[in-house]
Amino acid sequence: MDLDVFWDLLDESARVTSDQQERRVWLTSRLAALLPGDIVGFEVLLSATRGRVNTFSHWHAAYVLCDGLCSAEQFFAFQSWLIGLGRGVLGAVAGCPDELAEVPAVRTLLAVGAESWPDAAWPVWEGLERVAREAFFAATGRSLANALAVLGCVPVTDAGPFSGAVWDLDSPLEAAVRLPRLWELAQGFEEAA
Repeated sequence: MDLDVFWDLLDESARVTSDQQERRVWLTSRLAALLPGDIVGFEVLLSATRGRVNTFSHWHAAYVLCDGLCSAEQFFAFQSWLIGLGRGVLGAVAGCPDELAEVPAVRTLLAVGAESWPDAAWPVWEGLERVAREAFFAATGRSLANALAVLGCVPVTDAGPFSGAVWDLDSPLEAAVRLPRLWELAQGFEEAA
């Protein structure tokens, strides 16, 4: 599977439905119809793509967006949500976490405020990490983990570990310095409320 097909599948799933559970089911069924090597390729690309936003800076951005309610487990699901927003968003945010301030979905969430988000609106996508595993089993009756192990690949199954600097996620100063646009946007919406 090449990167264009990977992103085409994710984009098509978003066109089919905005419901994340339905997207997961759709992706699983589409992948199960492909060759086993393509399913493995999807998992490898998903792990590599997730790795682009698996930094402490990205966690801090998610933490600011979610008003401090972003555990490591939620950050892992946040990474999936970012991937689900598409190639362009992921590319921009991977290069600079502060680019989240330009993402329309993020601006909408901040305008509403985390305390008012219904469960379905939280910027998380749980279950994307199971898509290839379930599709591979449906297609072959075998474990994807075993196929990946033969290739020497280890799928990403949680957030971290992070390399580089770590700082206080609750520090307004750190947020203002490291994520100036996102922090200003979040504070602006908070003050308006």
